[in-house]
Amino acid sequence: MLRRVASFFGVFACALLFMAAAHAQDATLTRAKTFLDAKKAPEAFALLDPLEDARAGDPEFDYLLGLAAIDSGHLTRGVFALERVIAVKPNFPEARAEIARAYFLMGENRAAREEFEAVKASNPPPAVVSNVNQFLDALQARESVRNTTGISGYIEMGLGYDSNANAATTAGSFAIPAFGGAVLTLNNNGQQTHAWFASVGGGVSGRYRIDSEWALIGSATISERYNNKYDQFDTGYLAGDAGVSWKRERNEIVGLLQTQESRVDNNVFRRANGGTVQWRYGLTPDSEISVYGQHSRLVYPGQRERDTVRDVIGGAYAKAFAGALTPSIYVGLYGGQEVETHTGFGNFGNRLNGLRLGGQLSITPKLIAFISGSYEDRVYRAPDPLFIDTRHDKQSDVRVGANYVIGRNLTITPSAAWTDSRSNIIIYDYSRWITMVNLRYDFR
Repeated sequence: MLRRVASFFGVFACALLFMAAAHAQDATLTRAKTFLDAKKAPEAFALLDPLEDARAGDPEFDYLLGLAAIDSGHLTRGVFALERVIAVKPNFPEARAEIARAYFLMGENRAAREEFEAVKASNPPPAVVSNVNQFLDALQARESVRNTTGISGYIEMGLGYDSNANAATTAGSFAIPAFGGAVLTLNNNGQQTHAWFASVGGGVSGRYRIDSEWALIGSATISERYNNKYDQFDTGYLAGDAGVSWKRERNEIVGLLQTQESRVDNNVFRRANGGTVQWRYGLTPDSEISVYGQHSRLVYPGQRERDTVRDVIGGAYAKAFAGALTPSIYVGLYGGQEVETHTGFGNFGNRLNGLRLGGQLSITPKLIAFISGSYEDRVYRAPDPLFIDTRHDKQSDVRVGANYVIGRNLTITPSAAWTDSRSNIIIYDYSRWITMVNLRYDFR
């Protein structure tokens, strides 16, 4: 009798413990639902994530975990959780629609479209059909933008001040070791010269869609800068490129042939001809990585001993964030070399490494503030014949400013830029400030 009573109470106690555990689990799911309804997906994910090993396979748990994961940016985790739901409950259109939404957010257009179409074919509730149709429209718009054929361009003009228009050293004189330490005194053209300036420029770019993946692309730009009083330091720039673009899902590969020409005082200073290949991969709709390689031949008319062949490889990461100011950032690293094409002039070749970074903030819909910076380290391949030392430059650049939309396609951009070039050879050691205001008109 006592044994029977003990067994009864044991079973009763186990039942109580089971009900208590079930109630605790239900309370956890209820709390997660509350978080999701309040648009607090990260809190819901933090609540459910530690329980996944124990509760994976429970459709209600997996569905909430999938929603929380997707809405808090853990897209792959969300897909895995929702696939467990479909495995247990194949006729659950809401779960399949959420999988499709995750693919959409990943930038997997083809997979997203297939999933959305499968949801529509399953005759889901009207609310699900409406939601799916919105995403299908968004997919259509996304693919249309990516494959648009058209031409766009801009024209701009600016006024500014340059504290060192000829990028010259502040030193008025210096010793030349190759001449036994003889002192050379620079004339005015060789010393730092400040100047007010005006600039004009423009550009055009085009894209011709061949099919859903391939397109022909090209662009051309021109800019001219005119210095007040010191026209011997006027500069000009021409550039053009043409090539092909291939896009599939989150991948894009671009190949371009490029040409550039720089002028000083209306004379050609340097020409560069070559090409670039770049691969871009969209990690998410608001972030991407890229890798590129560039090869070009640099030619200096009238100073052919300076000619080099330049090879550079690099990579970059860019991301836009949600929020009131919708901030975005990018960072890039690169390295390479310039090899002299004439024997005995290694002092014009160099090995280089660099860093680029920047970002922007949308202060208002019409006002966007930006900042960019770069650093490049160059070590030359042979000693300078005049200074009997191997040149080593460390150059830093920073630019800050803001774009303000003042009318249809019309933007004004005040900015300030600083360059600091540190070199162990005095004639290449300089710094400069440039402040300017640009007015730009875009057309399409």
